[in-house]
Amino acid sequence: MLATNRLEASIAAVVADANLHARWLNTFSYLEYVGFRKIVKSQRAEALTAEILTHALEEGRHALGLKKLALKVGGDAFAAYAPETMLCGEEAEDYFQSLDKGCDEVFAALPDAERAKLVYCYVTWLIERRALDVYGVYKTALGASPIAGRIAGLLMEEEKHLSDINAEIAANDPEFATRAPKLEAMEAKLYETFIDRLVAELSRSPAAASA
Repeated sequence: MLATNRLEASIAAVVADANLHARWLNTFSYLEYVGFRKIVKSQRAEALTAEILTHALEEGRHALGLKKLALKVGGDAFAAYAPETMLCGEEAEDYFQSLDKGCDEVFAALPDAERAKLVYCYVTWLIERRALDVYGVYKTALGASPIAGRIAGLLMEEEKHLSDINAEIAANDPEFATRAPKLEAMEAKLYETFIDRLVAELSRSPAAASA
């Protein structure tokens, strides 16, 4: 089954159960937090533009917004990022960190400042594309839920991030056409691994099995 179809089936099971749903929200809150943290740590102050700082702060705001939704759906148990309050949290972070490492290796021969710039651009590009897919499927699964409106707002900001980073890559990497397919293939493989683990985790959940 294609990853998109498996994701749709998984999310349908998730939103049908409050505990799984809260864990899902908390996981994506955590990933937005990881994105915020990674942007801040990877950028030197002398090269930190208003655009990059805005992106970092918006990722932090997404993390907080999703955290508040997790608390609303699941209660006070979701106040932090304990492993049991997330859905494949470790595997989700593995996806993110492996993607960052893979991009860093592609640009390892470049001077530090140029490497940091391109790694930021490409990791952001790949993550934003995937986030639009995942959040889009999630929003559809929510139907008329009030949460759908919150996710719609998040999607609009992610679309803006993707548009901005497309322009940034076009201005900084003349080799985009040759690099992009290889990096897309790397990301797709990492994502497939995450979906495999998500499906396996849900298969062990009584709530998902009965959905």
